[in-house]
Amino acid sequence: MRVQEGDQSGPQQESIAQLRNAVYDTLKGDSFLATWCTESTLRRYLAARTWNVQAATKMLLNTLQWRQTYKPHEIKWEDIAVEATGKQFVMPVEDKAGRQIVIMRPREERSSSTDGQIKFLVYTLEIASQRADASGQGKLTWLVDMDGYSIRNAPSLRVSMQTLNILQSHYPERLGMAVCYHAPRLFSFSFKALQPFIDPATSKKIQFVSRDNEAVLMPTMFPMHKMEACLGGSGTYTYSSEEYSQLCKQIETASGAPLQQTQRSAWQIGEHGSHQQRSES
Repeated sequence: MRVQEGDQSGPQQESIAQLRNAVYDTLKGDSFLATWCTESTLRRYLAARTWNVQAATKMLLNTLQWRQTYKPHEIKWEDIAVEATGKQFVMPVEDKAGRQIVIMRPREERSSSTDGQIKFLVYTLEIASQRADASGQGKLTWLVDMDGYSIRNAPSLRVSMQTLNILQSHYPERLGMAVCYHAPRLFSFSFKALQPFIDPATSKKIQFVSRDNEAVLMPTMFPMHKMEACLGGSGTYTYSSEEYSQLCKQIETASGAPLQQTQRSAWQIGEHGSHQQRSES
């Protein structure tokens, strides 16, 4: 049985301490990883593995290795600006559960670079995750606007598989809901190819909104007075690369502040450090 995220029980706190100790040696020499690996991070990895400490340790160590090599915290707007065509962005509107909304629009794809597409995905996840943590909600809603979806702009199977792997392996328990808006029949072929690789818990979070049911479903999930007209809403927001770049740069600056302020992390052993510090928050 999965323990609820807000639970502060003794057994849960003990599991968090055990996971913290298990990854301590990996974190102690890397201030970026130590700053990223908060208690809420530990909770997400434990929740993703139904609070099995051994399984959560394996998953988290895999992510820590990925973060050390891929370095998502070092990706800046200038590195991905060419990809920012409006195909993917964090909308300045929350859904009705208070989750950050990430919009995806395959019709706006202009890139043929697999590496560029994946780097932009990771950048978006980092920005969205930081906003989600700042709001206290922690989870995201992915709204995939599939109007205009075609063979020409559909992601390759390779990109789709890499995307799924990154989401499930390195951003566990981030997804609150995924909404496929106006998915055409063509998409069903891609979805069927991916479905065996989608975690069952993730599959339960996927909603399909068609033209037949959108009038009923969309208002239950989103504040339609703030949503774009192309999504059936009456809001005035429209994506602007210039405005979005400013938002992202502000988040980049804010994300660096905790690291700059923390000269010595509780994860790190100083010359007077001890093993007991590993269990301190």
